[in-house]
Amino acid sequence: MAVTALSTVQEYDEFIKFKDLSIIHFYAPWAEQCKQINDILDEMTSLSEFTKVKFAKIEAENLPEVSLKAGIVAVPTILLYKNGEIIDRIDGVNPALLTEKVKKHLISEDSTPIDVAVPKDALEARLKKLINQAPSDYQTFDILQDNAVREGLKKFSNWPTYPQLYLNGELIGGLDIVKEMSESGELESMLPKKNASQERS
Repeated sequence: MAVTALSTVQEYDEFIKFKDLSIIHFYAPWAEQCKQINDILDEMTSLSEFTKVKFAKIEAENLPEVSLKAGIVAVPTILLYKNGEIIDRIDGVNPALLTEKVKKHLISEDSTPIDVAVPKDALEARLKKLINQAPSDYQTFDILQDNAVREGLKKFSNWPTYPQLYLNGELIGGLDIVKEMSESGELESMLPKKNASQERS
């Protein structure tokens, strides 16, 4: 079975519905290390131990909405899916880790999404703390470092994509909305102003 090239959002959505393990490589044709990963995946498709696995690749820059939704910030990135959920990821070129994770998830047929371990109440309290943590200074949080936050925040804010901008714990919007507000001057009028003593400290 060859590596499937996914070129539309619909193809991606259909592909990840697969109940068994499926692997998607987010790549860029200009990146040498991505060619290496594509070769490895081609090789894996021909091995009998991976016959139950479906392999695909997506040109990350051609489907930005999918890449953003999947939290892709660099290529190559490989995501492992079951039943439409991301259950694991490999960033960069790491053939040994790729093989190890694929085998691990093949053995544990009942793999659950990687954020399931966090109790809902604890996660919600953490998200509230996170979006309220910087009332006057600008602060960021890298959602790629924490899958529980990445998946939980989408549900918590009812906003499916990243980045997200919060002000005093309230979601202002995603990239497009923030861009429009910035251009119109509306965003600046909403931001808290620092007083002179704060700026000096």
